[in-house]
Amino acid sequence: MEIFELKLLIVGAGEVGRELIKRLQKEWKLIVIDLSEEKLVKIVEVLNSESLNRVKLIQGDGTSKLLLKRVGIESVTAFVACTGDDEVNIEACRLAKEFNVPSIFSVSNSREHDEWYEREGIDYVNKAVATASLLEKQIESGVVSPTNIGLGQGEIIEVTITPMSIVAGYPVGKFTSRRWRIVAIFRGDKLILPKPKTVIKPGDRILIVGDPKILKYIAGLIRSGEPQFPLQFGTEEVVFLERRSDSLLKDAKFFYENTKVSKLSFYSCEDFGKRVVETFKEAKSGEVKVKKLNGCEKEFFEIVRGENFGILIMPPKYSEIPLFFGIKTFPVIVAEETLSPVVIAKGTTPTERILVPVSGSFSSLRALEVGIEISLMTNSELTALYVSLYENDPKIERLREKLAKISSMYKKNINFKVRYGNPVREFSKESEGYNLSIVGCRKGRKTNWFNPYPPFHMVHRSKCTSMLICVGD
Repeated sequence: MEIFELKLLIVGAGEVGRELIKRLQKEWKLIVIDLSEEKLVKIVEVLNSESLNRVKLIQGDGTSKLLLKRVGIESVTAFVACTGDDEVNIEACRLAKEFNVPSIFSVSNSREHDEWYEREGIDYVNKAVATASLLEKQIESGVVSPTNIGLGQGEIIEVTITPMSIVAGYPVGKFTSRRWRIVAIFRGDKLILPKPKTVIKPGDRILIVGDPKILKYIAGLIRSGEPQFPLQFGTEEVVFLERRSDSLLKDAKFFYENTKVSKLSFYSCEDFGKRVVETFKEAKSGEVKVKKLNGCEKEFFEIVRGENFGILIMPPKYSEIPLFFGIKTFPVIVAEETLSPVVIAKGTTPTERILVPVSGSFSSLRALEVGIEISLMTNSELTALYVSLYENDPKIERLREKLAKISSMYKKNINFKVRYGNPVREFSKESEGYNLSIVGCRKGRKTNWFNPYPPFHMVHRSKCTSMLICVGD
């Protein structure tokens, strides 16, 4: 039976190399190369008794192909170059690539030399940038991104909870999603592994794990309580233009100007005027790009599938009729595939009144949270609509209590309206007096004539611009 052994070759026994050895000595077999005998002697000082026979110290040149072969580079699992000389690091990594080492890493000692590593396709960490980034977060925001655990890419952060934080006083289960999760709470000298009902308190330090692209925005929302939509989903607004549509462009511009998106991409099935792009550039400083699609819907879907976007804007051409035959519409398919907000633009923005249908389900409450954020950012009135099949429904009072708590947490008034009858039909009637409706749905739900799934129909039958937000399983 073959025994797999973790083996790491380190070129450079300075402070970085020594710290790396200290952290990895229990699990890895280590080979350390350095020209300095003095530095190698210092390595012995950080080794525990159990690791002495697992660490091999070699005095020599880490850029010598012959030496690397003699010490067994062909059998190592990973390679790290961490000398104080970037030229030495680059050359050592090149040799490691020649020996087909599976994982190769390096330390960059100067911003001016980062491009060397990028040109060679070498994974690297800039020493100054990593240190400054960590200090910046600790000094300015109370948010700490550990650089020595996980992937070291900001996918793990620590946030200190203030009394004004929107999570203070509420259970952990209220604030998790597919893209981020609260995994630990430090309360004084205690570590708490939270359950969904664990309540977060001011002064707690919470550990969050998630997508590095959005995690810093989630941290900002948690600490400040300020709305960050749609950064919890992504930073880019994507507009699908099958053909020129003034109503679609109106809604697209509204979301671009009034939310936190920093990039805007147009995907068009036909050419449209440069003046349109210039109008968006004048409205807000940010990256604006345009791409002409040859395959139209099919090509657009291949571009967006599996990616994270802040918001996707689509035309109102799609009918709900396929849903009755168990066939999902294109906006629904895109919403399920991306788990990003999909807007069916009908040109009814800017928003003064926002409508969110609620049922108490996780997906409807997630839509309500987005509605709260947008209403705070645009100073809009927000209404939560519950459609019941009968009077004296006990769920009405439960929803009223839940909405009161959410309203208090976000410091936002929420109008609660109850209608009776068919949920889709009553929602459609109510939506006529609003500028934006936001509908939550569960990914993967089936729908047909005999067993329709209301959210899919609501987003199409809305009389105003509508937004569909899918949550995963």
